[in-house]
Amino acid sequence: MSRTTETPTDESPFRRAAGGAVAAAGMALVIAALIFSNSFAAQQVAEDALVLDYAEATLGANDITVKSLGQAILLAEDELLGVADAATSEAALTEARFSISELRERATSLINEIGSDADLSESASIAIDSADDVVDLLENGAVGAAGTRLAGQGRVDFEAFRDLTRERRDGAADSVTAATDLMSRIANLAAFVIAFLIPATAILAYRRIAKNQLRLAEVQLDARLDAERDLVRAKDEFVASISHELRTPLTSIYGFSELLIEEGLIDPEYSMELITMINDQSAELHRMVEDLLTSARHEAGTITLAPRLIDLTSELTTGVQHVTSREVAFDVAGVAWCDAGRLQHIVRNLLANAERYGGERIQLTTEQRGDFTEIVVADDGAGVPAEKEVRLFTRYVHEGEDPLTVGSIGLGLAVVRILAETMGGTARYERTEGWSRFIIALPASEAAAGAAQHSNEVIGSLAPHVAAARRTPVSDPYAEGITDEVA
Repeated sequence: MSRTTETPTDESPFRRAAGGAVAAAGMALVIAALIFSNSFAAQQVAEDALVLDYAEATLGANDITVKSLGQAILLAEDELLGVADAATSEAALTEARFSISELRERATSLINEIGSDADLSESASIAIDSADDVVDLLENGAVGAAGTRLAGQGRVDFEAFRDLTRERRDGAADSVTAATDLMSRIANLAAFVIAFLIPATAILAYRRIAKNQLRLAEVQLDARLDAERDLVRAKDEFVASISHELRTPLTSIYGFSELLIEEGLIDPEYSMELITMINDQSAELHRMVEDLLTSARHEAGTITLAPRLIDLTSELTTGVQHVTSREVAFDVAGVAWCDAGRLQHIVRNLLANAERYGGERIQLTTEQRGDFTEIVVADDGAGVPAEKEVRLFTRYVHEGEDPLTVGSIGLGLAVVRILAETMGGTARYERTEGWSRFIIALPASEAAAGAAQHSNEVIGSLAPHVAAARRTPVSDPYAEGITDEVA
């Protein structure tokens, strides 16, 4: 009888452990691969969403540029026909330049986001060059040639750039869709492979990332569109305000002149009173128009100066006589290196502001501060509320029936600051011992004016917040943050 020996069939514990380790490692690799794939797809969605955003912004800028160029050409033609004035035509040309700058910025952002795209870059450059050619023709007075350029080759260039941009946008949109689908398939595969090893919430989180990126792109686009709408609305409100404010003196002038025509000059005293009213309203109308022209020339960079050494005693005394009917207390001395006409404009606006919004007493004085002469127009009125000081010299400040802003086009004090800084000086406001003081500091010599001009050029090259801090006089505790207007 023989004996048999049984061979064990169970695997050793070491082999089972090794197999488990390999399985675990394989599962870990699969999980890592799934996570990496999903993360890569989410990153791709984010990048494509940015391309979508930049493409939409570029398409909008391209359309606005074409329209603003067309408007500039139309207004230039109207100017030649005598229908529009030069200021309106120049404003349209300035808007066209701004639109071209916006198009260049949007196109650059899109190209940088896409990466190497020679076709789109070349098309953008051609379209922008066409826009610059149209502007150059308008600046040289060749209105007909500008219209032909825009309607001919310019139109072809803009449409070619638009079509390429749309292709990039649609490609990004398709990529977002494909990446989203890929993320969905990866999530299903992950749920099948690893079952409960990764919470289902992680899958939803990845998908949520993609949706958030798309939503962020939509929000950014909506914000840009809202900003454009606000700009258009502000312009419309400004035009309506100008129409209203200019109509008031024009109505008075027309009405008083009609009365003189009907009644004749029978009563000299009564007639002189009407003529005086007509003269006052004409002066107010002239001041408004002059402020508008100065503001427009400042934006266009075309303000001209004829500076010389001015004797402030004689110049200011003569200038005040035709500005206000109020008695003004004088204490004026010294000299300033400035343009006499621009100085008269500054003083005229400050006195009109004091007469309209200030108290019963008005003072016009001068003070010497180192290399600068300060011209001070003060009144004993209630002053400017603290919350309005930071906007005291800003253009177009209107707030319904606010007594500080009613009855003006919102340019008087802004023009004061523009002219003062153009001549190398500064403008500020302070409230001291019951007096509201508007202070204009102007160079007292040609050398001081040259140094101030150099300083302004250096400051202009700095970042905006740094430049604002540098322009604030250190010795003036009230000037920090004060930048704009009332009258």
